[in-house]
Amino acid sequence: MTAPPVIEYRDVRKRFGDFTALDGVSLTIARREVVCLIGPSGSGKSTLLRCTNGLEAIDDGSILLDGKVLPTDARGVRLMRRRMGMVFQNFELFPHRTVLANVLIGPVTVLRLPRAEAEARARTLLDKVGLADKAASYPASLSGGQQQRVAIARALAMEPEVMLFDEPTSALDPETIGEVLGVMKRLAEEGMTMIVVTHEMSFARRVADRVAVFERGRIIEEGPPAQIFDAPTVERTRDFLSHLGWSG
Repeated sequence: MTAPPVIEYRDVRKRFGDFTALDGVSLTIARREVVCLIGPSGSGKSTLLRCTNGLEAIDDGSILLDGKVLPTDARGVRLMRRRMGMVFQNFELFPHRTVLANVLIGPVTVLRLPRAEAEARARTLLDKVGLADKAASYPASLSGGQQQRVAIARALAMEPEVMLFDEPTSALDPETIGEVLGVMKRLAEEGMTMIVVTHEMSFARRVADRVAVFERGRIIEEGPPAQIFDAPTVERTRDFLSHLGWSG
């Protein structure tokens, strides 16, 4: 039998008052797949990620993790979040804790790992993201790109099955965007299942297995990067890419 998708969205709808943020989104994410969500701001991409991680409750439809509908009770949501790492636009590091302490806090407080084991894991991950020499530093002394790499290491410290990235480079200056995208590319090459909301079209073109284009809470086109970027079938997709200056 074919294994179920890691994540499946079935006709997901989300409203904020009179505003419909998600209007019947259906999408599947296979294990080890990288799916990039693109589209104009306010089209529902980030809302979908927040619903995936239980930060927002959906109004209709369903979201499944390994074939099971996501829980809505507090304990179930906490357990589900252990299986998903999420990296936000803003780094959300604890400013009063060192880089090392930021990374090991989850394994110690949530997973209840012995501190020595958690610290070893944290140092390994800091080395993975190129920040082994910053373990004793505080977030304020780091560049934006370095802080975001710490945030990625912190999420990976929980050993998630899926990584959710919500425009992880949008708050960075151009000089540091590449270092964050480089870490994400290596994760993809290692087989991490990833859903990435991004405006970095070159990254989506090179790294994604599939790209979904959002417009007004709907997916208007979905396919492999070559189709979306080189031969989009929907006029709105062509307009969006043209507006960004995409030329393939």
